Amino acid sequence: MKRVDCISTDRGLKFIAAGVAAAVILAGRIAMAEPLPMPGTVLSAAAMRAGIRRCYPMVNAISNATFADAQRADVVLDWNRSSPDSEPFFSLSGLNYGDTSALLSVTTAPVESGCAVLVERVSSAPMRCSQFARAELGGYRASQLVPAVTVYANPARPRETVTLLDAAASCVIMRRQVRLGTSESQ
Repeated sequence: MKRVDCISTDRGLKFIAAGVAAAVILAGRIAMAEPLPMPGTVLSAAAMRAGIRRCYPMVNAISNATFADAQRADVVLDWNRSSPDSEPFFSLSGLNYGDTSALLSVTTAPVESGCAVLVERVSSAPMRCSQFARAELGGYRASQLVPAVTVYANPARPRETVTLLDAAASCVIMRRQVRLGTSESQ
């Protein structure tokens, strides 16, 4: 089977999953009032400046994993400025990898068990989505959402999906991972 010339879906999900897993481990630092790790990315630094503390380890770990190969990155943020650490935090990051770019949306919200998070990464591949799915999504189950939009799920990863949108001369790829709290098993 021909390998496609794009950022691998499995790699993208592994980066997100690794970031979420690391964040769960780091979340204990907040509960124990230990110092926060220094920000390694523009997103982590922005979250820290915004006053995000409870969900900061999640933001830091996710951004460290997903920004690792980016040559350039910038962020747009929304949060409750009067109560930043007890309300949701919304971010949209632009990531440039030289000849390709992607978007990363991270939404966190403090919950009783720690921090809930929704991570969505949007990229594209210069091919039809059916080609991309054959090459990258073995083991995933497909469900058509609407014409030209198909959602792929892997039973081994129930909180992750890959959604493909057939667009002119390309396939728009949205990788999505949800975590409802730090006590939730992977």
